[in-house]
Amino acid sequence: MILDVFRAMGRRWYVVVGGLVLTAGLTWAASEISPPEYNARGLVLLLPGENAVLDGGNPFLALSGLEQPAGIVVAYFASSAAQMEVAAVSESAQFEVFLDDSTRGPVIAVDVTDVSAEATLQTLEFLTDRVPKELERLQEQVGAPADSMITSMPLAIDDRAEADTAGTTRLIIAALAVGAVATVAGALSLDGLLLRRKARRTGISGLASAEDGPPSSATDEDTALAHPTTPYPRTRAATSASSEPHQSPPKPVSARTGRVR
Repeated sequence: MILDVFRAMGRRWYVVVGGLVLTAGLTWAASEISPPEYNARGLVLLLPGENAVLDGGNPFLALSGLEQPAGIVVAYFASSAAQMEVAAVSESAQFEVFLDDSTRGPVIAVDVTDVSAEATLQTLEFLTDRVPKELERLQEQVGAPADSMITSMPLAIDDRAEADTAGTTRLIIAALAVGAVATVAGALSLDGLLLRRKARRTGISGLASAEDGPPSSATDEDTALAHPTTPYPRTRAATSASSEPHQSPPKPVSARTGRVR
């Protein structure tokens, strides 16, 4: 079965070549339609105000209760105003600002996805810089005292964007599969069609040759008997009869006159 497939593809090599060109075109189109994406993440930690920390105290021990202000900052970045600000930096950027569930504290996570590593890092830098500015603006609007102002610090920010080629790889594999199946199916279908057509032509030619071919030996004998070229020998009786002189039959005599008629 497999050998038959390879033989058919060898006979229709031009279909295989065309299929390979088509597959290469589909692969290139898949890579262009879905280029690789780049991801980067940043973490921003909120810190309590000065009045919340005793002299010589540790600010990290006073982080409880800062999840609510962090949630308010996160809500701002979900607004259309924040989205317009990000679009001004990179129109193709996709971002998400949320509270990091992996830590028990006021940690704001910023995820950015873009079509290039440079644009991804640029958008990430813009958003991580906007977090403390927006935090300060919100507190100023409510008239918070200066010594109770909540601040922030960058906890971890990627300096390199990671490429995500999963979507591109899936499309390329699909393009290769479609091209390969189309090539094999086209070669087998065309090969079967041409072989059937050749078989029909061969059968018709053979039938015509049988009808127009030389007569058989039986036909020759029948023809010879119907039209002899050499006269058959005459029988003895016929020969002797032909050698005797011809005698006319006696004429009848009339009964009344006695004359010969």
